[in-house]
Amino acid sequence: MGMIAVVMCQTTANKGLLTVKLIGFRSDKGLTCVSVFNTAKGFPGKYDQAYKILRSPIKGNQATLEFPDLPFGTYALSVLHDENSNNKMDTNFIGIPKEGFGASNNPKGRMGPPTFDDAKFDLKSTSKSIEINIKYF
Repeated sequence: MGMIAVVMCQTTANKGLLTVKLIGFRSDKGLTCVSVFNTAKGFPGKYDQAYKILRSPIKGNQATLEFPDLPFGTYALSVLHDENSNNKMDTNFIGIPKEGFGASNNPKGRMGPPTFDDAKFDLKSTSKSIEINIKYF
């Protein structure tokens, strides 16, 4: 029994609270959706393959979301400003997003969506905060 208690303590200790501040929304319409990916598979737009997803209202062109008890590891975040609340990224006929988006590390200067490597970061403490700027085309 002592062994199980030790394992449980270690598991609890190896988790952290991730606080995500989103800034730069062009309006408070709709919701924001933050997807946490722990592998490159599905990043950034295949939300069904995300490790965790949170949705939140937007106030004053910003939002703050918290992901408690995330196991220590490497993650990348994908953010959507779902202005019409239809649970997907709306694009024009050639695939350019019509709604706001963002990713951890705020990757810049590339054509197409960021890669997992562009956006990845390590969670290895009990508390980490990151800020993501929302972009629009």
